Amino acid sequence: MFTKLGIYSIIVGLFVFLFSGISNFMRADNFWVDLTISKFTGEYSDTIVEAVPVGFIQDGLYFLVYELPFAGALIGLGIVFFIISAIVKEH
Repeated sequence: MFTKLGIYSIIVGLFVFLFSGISNFMRADNFWVDLTISKFTGEYSDTIVEAVPVGFIQDGLYFLVYELPFAGALIGLGIVFFIISAIVKEH
């Protein structure tokens, strides 16, 4: 199950990366340009980052929510799913 989730996540991440790259190349102003997690969470982005009181974790969350492209987050999530599938053996 985690292997399939990893494959799907990486495929969608590459799809988003492709369209984001095409939009940046064409200098188009659309949904794919500068797509981050904060675009999906909207006004709750600050709440997500400030929910953790530890400073260095807030810095990491700030990077994940505001600066990391969404395609990078999906590809990273796919890699995490592959690691989980390697550790957890399904019978």
